[in-house]
Amino acid sequence: MPTPRININLSKIAHNAKVLSSLFKSKGIEIIAVTKGVCAHPHIANVLVNSGIKILADSRISNIKEMRAAGVKASFLLIRTPMISQAESVVLDTDMSLNSELSVIKKLSEFAILHGKIHKVIVMVELGDLREGILPSQLENTIKKVLSLRGVELTGIGTNLACFSGVKPTTEKMELLSSIASSIEKKFKIKLSVISGGNSANYNWFSTTKDVGRINNLRLGESIFLGYEPLTGKPIPKLYQDAFMLVAEVIELKNKSSMPDGEIGLNAFGNKPKFKDQGIIRRAILAMGVQDVMVAGLTPKLDVEILGAGGDHIIINAKKENLKVGSDVSFTLKYGALVTAMNSSYIFKNIITPINGEEYCAIVEEKDSLHKKKTAVMTVKEDHSPLISLQDSDFNLIFQKSIQKNYRYLVREEVYKKIGRISELLNNQGKKLIIRSAWRSFKHQQKLLEQKASFLKNKYPKKSIEEINKILSNFVAPKRKSTHSTGGAVDALIYDLRKKCVLDFGTNDGLHIDLNEKCYPKHPDISEEAKKNRKLLMKLFEDEDFVCDHKEYWHFDYGNIGWAVEKNKEYANYGVLKESFVQSAALNYPNKVFFYL
Repeated sequence: MPTPRININLSKIAHNAKVLSSLFKSKGIEIIAVTKGVCAHPHIANVLVNSGIKILADSRISNIKEMRAAGVKASFLLIRTPMISQAESVVLDTDMSLNSELSVIKKLSEFAILHGKIHKVIVMVELGDLREGILPSQLENTIKKVLSLRGVELTGIGTNLACFSGVKPTTEKMELLSSIASSIEKKFKIKLSVISGGNSANYNWFSTTKDVGRINNLRLGESIFLGYEPLTGKPIPKLYQDAFMLVAEVIELKNKSSMPDGEIGLNAFGNKPKFKDQGIIRRAILAMGVQDVMVAGLTPKLDVEILGAGGDHIIINAKKENLKVGSDVSFTLKYGALVTAMNSSYIFKNIITPINGEEYCAIVEEKDSLHKKKTAVMTVKEDHSPLISLQDSDFNLIFQKSIQKNYRYLVREEVYKKIGRISELLNNQGKKLIIRSAWRSFKHQQKLLEQKASFLKNKYPKKSIEEINKILSNFVAPKRKSTHSTGGAVDALIYDLRKKCVLDFGTNDGLHIDLNEKCYPKHPDISEEAKKNRKLLMKLFEDEDFVCDHKEYWHFDYGNIGWAVEKNKEYANYGVLKESFVQSAALNYPNKVFFYL
């Protein structure tokens, strides 16, 4: 995949658009989606329309023309006050526009008459942010003249706050706009269909007010795409903040001083940089710079620190992250960074399109088939690390009853430590880690296979042996193929102490898991709650360097061949531990620590 790139998740954008549309509609406010921040990308525009938004707004006529050419079925609003030199194009290529200059509206009228069109105008009112807008004291005179013009239709009034001076759209400001709207209607005996109160910055006002007054429209961009409220930068509940992810590649990684050596002057951008003395640090250079994106608007997903940027490079302190030359580093974006990245021709736009369950499963099957071929030839350099019983630990764990008598939930020493850290994190969240299974002998694995086969035959009496075996092959490995035999595999779920139940992962009823294709970790056809819980479980383990099985959201590998293949390692650290070895170790080391011999 090319880098730098911006990954664009259409499903998450659609989700945000639907949630916000429903939220604002609950108080009688329709939303217009502003596409300028995403350079009016047609795939995104279509997603917005398919999510129920009827009007798209942009500040560039060229963007609107591109959306029309791409077949986007919407009405289009020009939100930057039109240039008088573009008046004809405004009439021909847009349906309506925000206006604050009478001379421009007169020119729109002329071209509308010439082309036999009616162009809708929303007159902007200045309420203190000092960007576009007519002062309230001069508004009536302007409205009077607009109403006398042919070819243009006064659709409504609006205001813009927070964008230039940061003036908040408070209850006082919205009440003033409502009052102005009512006054105009009464004065001129008209009905305004649009009272546009502002943009994404209106979220806090909307959330706290009981009465929105005459405000019936908002123009949203940032909140739809990034899931944030702009005034505070806080996430909006139930929205995704990672619908857009910027990815850059490491092109150099070296231990260097945190302080430059020599006399400091102005840098390439005319600034005199300042540095913090951190001694020798791991400095990584990313192939992306201010020529590509507004670096100040980036937040790294990893625990790294942005030290600075040039035209073509971003310099980071890699800290303890496992980076190497060629590694990807991902960032979430603030609005300024989104705008610059989407408008940069140097950044590849990677559209992540929604896929259905059947398509997703086909992808998983292909990946799993390739994975099996690679594991078959993966080298093992056994590190002889010990097996330790999780059951004898002081970790706050729940153990699912095993079919094997005297089962001790054995894992390798490093896995043991990782489970301890995961358990502690969950404890702080009012949850407990459930250990379903750990090291299994060949005999145990065969017993499990037979039990699952018997269960499936009883559940699906009409299925053939071949059909039963196909289900089994997806979820239960043959006795000599399971990574559980290495001590590096763990099956886990999560228990919620507050709700007093096992979390819903989409295919489970408590501890029982129904084996079907929806067990594939990122299957699209499960509830949002199940997706959230799977994401939690997987992140806990992946942050500890485990890999999740392609087909089982509950199965995690570390150190074994499954892990080595997924992590592109040269070899695995953990090989198969046969039952005879473990039993022998148990006799020699009765202190709860079992060693590989």
